[in-house]
Amino acid sequence: MSYKTILVHLNDKRRAEALLEPAIHLANQFNSHLIGMHVYASVPAAPVAIPFASKVLGGIAATERRETEEIAAIFSRMTANRPFVAEWRALKVPHVDLASVVLEHGRAADLVIAGQTDPDWDLSPLLDFPERLALEGGRPILIVPYVGRYAEVGSNVTIAWKSAREAARATFDALPILTRAKSVQILTITQRGEASTALTPDTSIAAALARQGIKPTLRTSLADDISVGDEILSRLADQD
Repeated sequence: MSYKTILVHLNDKRRAEALLEPAIHLANQFNSHLIGMHVYASVPAAPVAIPFASKVLGGIAATERRETEEIAAIFSRMTANRPFVAEWRALKVPHVDLASVVLEHGRAADLVIAGQTDPDWDLSPLLDFPERLALEGGRPILIVPYVGRYAEVGSNVTIAWKSAREAARATFDALPILTRAKSVQILTITQRGEASTALTPDTSIAAALARQGIKPTLRTSLADDISVGDEILSRLADQD
């Protein structure tokens, strides 16, 4: 199994490089066809009755064109002279449901890369939709945090494991990364009040990964006064 087609959703020129760095790293590893995609909504025609509306909407359209061109230039610069094939897609659509367009293209990819929702960005409600890509796309998705830079991914991996559909799907969709990782740990977390047997490591998933040539480490943790999500983040920090 390999990620031979990778699609990266580039919706913001400020974060384009941060998203492309891990995408390029993985495309180099797997000799992938890397698709950079930018989707934006077309500006509607100006109502004649509103003074200066045409000028205002024309300015918005010019800004959108400039943003698209700048993201395209970043993609071209960062993928130049690489050993893999790079393809640029810029689509202007007549509606604001941009996620549906990325979903349609992403379903033909082995891996989709997108940015985490940025709570401080005014356009985030329109242009950030990683949750929809994960839940509706049917393909593996790598979500890059909106803070920090991650030029290389996949060397030190933690699987947040629970015997449920979501964790199983994420784990086995990540096999191309897991088989190349230097370190893999399986982290199981229980909350206070749950059965004490929940602290017993689930060895079945470890055994399944071992048959793939992966040697994971089993870890358990108790989320006492914090949420499971915060406990996961805490353990990730401990393991770098």
